[in-house]
Parts: sequence; structure tokens; C-alpha cells
Amino acid sequence: MTFAVVIVNWNGATDTLACLDSLYAGSDRALAIIVDNGSTDDSVLRITNALVRRGIEPLHTTAAALPAQPGNVRALLIEAGENLGFAAGCNVGLRAAAAMACEVTVFLNNDTVVEVDALDRIEARLRIDPACYACLPMLTVYGSDRIWNCGGSVYPIGVRRYHLAGRPRAEGAQRHEIACSFFTGCCFAVRTAEFTARGGFSERFFFGEEDFELSLWMRDRGLTAVCLTTAVVEHKVSAAFNAAAGPRQNAKVFIYYLNRFIHMRLRFGALRWWFWVTAYLPYVAVLLWRSGSWSPGELSAFLRRLVRRARTMDRVTRDDFEAVMAGRL
Repeated sequence: MTFAVVIVNWNGATDTLACLDSLYAGSDRALAIIVDNGSTDDSVLRITNALVRRGIEPLHTTAAALPAQPGNVRALLIEAGENLGFAAGCNVGLRAAAAMACEVTVFLNNDTVVEVDALDRIEARLRIDPACYACLPMLTVYGSDRIWNCGGSVYPIGVRRYHLAGRPRAEGAQRHEIACSFFTGCCFAVRTAEFTARGGFSERFFFGEEDFELSLWMRDRGLTAVCLTTAVVEHKVSAAFNAAAGPRQNAKVFIYYLNRFIHMRLRFGALRWWFWVTAYLPYVAVLLWRSGSWSPGELSAFLRRLVRRARTMDRVTRDDFEAVMAGRL
């Protein structure tokens, strides 16, 4: 039975093609739904040509004209026409998966390499357990023997802890399965109808925080997830975000915390949020100071700007994201 694999591409054809190569080498049941998020390079042409060379004729469409059950198509290439952001791009793919009657959808970062049968394994594990809302693989750091994470635990105070981060992958493999309440958007499988009923990913944040918001939403409702450690996906950690940030890595950090601070304010309400800020801000300050990338003046200005912006914003739009990356927000 075919399952959908949603991959969002933005000016990242090299990574996307490596991801697709590993996907097709490891599964003959996967239907790749590639959402091109308004790339300004030759991504669409390169992806199309590479698929054709593999003997796969991709079905081209747009976000406004999704096909329904297109028979034996193994690749659907959706041109969004603009940069929708990660969450909204994934949601376009989710709608396509639903239109094509795929019962299970896997969300997969384009900067990953899938080991043989990994996606088939998490899809099969999800199918046999109606009580499991999401299933994810063990994520390793690309080109190494180290675990990036096996999911983790999420806490209402706005923090999360990864399972087995930095440990040898053999240690994870011995566990077989690990229950988790947090997982990244890097790779996981869900039942298409259930995730569609939820509304897919929150589009409140242009880039980032969508996985944290989903994990807290699941925790609030007692929904469970499991990491299947016999399924392995290698991740080139933060490749897409680092490419977007370029030399402005401090801007990347600002977006990360701005998302979190806005999310927590909306979740807690103004009064509880201020108590949270009082407790959480020193934690952020210590983390950033230990990185060695900030002078005292820069760190102080960063934290003041962060709280000031988070106090008045209720989302992070594409314009906000681009303004931060350009140093204007």
C-alpha cells in the first residue's frame, strides 16, 4: 500500500536529490510529494530531470490544482509559486496526500538521507497501533555514528529534552522502541486523516516551532508517539536554516527564541507569561553566553529586543522572518 512522503524544497536541489535517491533506493511503496516553495534557482528543472533519469515521470501541478488519485505516479512535484514557509509548505503536501487517498503521510526534511526500509518500518509500525499518533525513526547526524535524537520529552514550561542525543547509534538500536512526547519535524509518520482533522502544522510561525507546538498539542490531549530505533534516517542538521541565515547566525538564534517566546505568551496568557519570562530568560542568557559568540552588550541588547518583540507579536510571518535575516527587526 502506497504512503505519501512530503518533502519541502527551497533552493536546495542538491540536498533534495540526495534525499530522493535514498528514498527510492529504500522503498518501492513511497509516493514522493515534493513541494517547491518558490525556489529562485533551477531546483524544479534539476529535480524533474533527475527523476526522469531514474525512470520516474513526475506529475507537475500547483498548490491550487492538486490531483486526485493519479494512478501509478511515484512523484508529484507541486510548485507553490512563493516561499510559504516550512509549515505551510508541508500542509500543501498534506492536502495532496489526502486528495490522493494516501492513508499515511511521512514528513521528511530534504536535508536527510534515508536508510533502507526506514520509512516502510515507521509506516508499518503506525498502522498496527491505533493508539499511536505519530511514529518516527532514530535520527543520526549525517556522516557520523552519533545519534541526533530519538525523539524526546516536552514540558509545559517550554523546554524539551532529547533522548540519547550524542550517543552511539548502536545504543539506540538496542532499545528498539522509545516512547516520546516530543519529536522534530525532520521525519515522522502520521495518519493522513487524523493530521488533516487537526489542521496539519500550525502556520503561525514561518520557520520553526511547528514541531514544538504540535508536541505540546499532543501532550495536552494525551496522544502518544514512538521512536522506532530500528529505522534510521541521517540528518544534515539545520542545513536549510543555516543556508537561509547565511552569515547571520545570530539572526537564526533570534528567530528560534522569538518563535518560542510568542508561542508561550499565547499559551500562558500575559500574566503567567511574565512569570515564565522571569524564570526562562536567565536560562537563555546562560546558554548564549556559554556559546562564546556574544559580548555582554550584544547579549543584553538581544534579550531586550527579544522580549520587546515577543510582547507585541502574535505570529512570525515571512516578512518578519526576512526582516530579521536582513537585520531590520
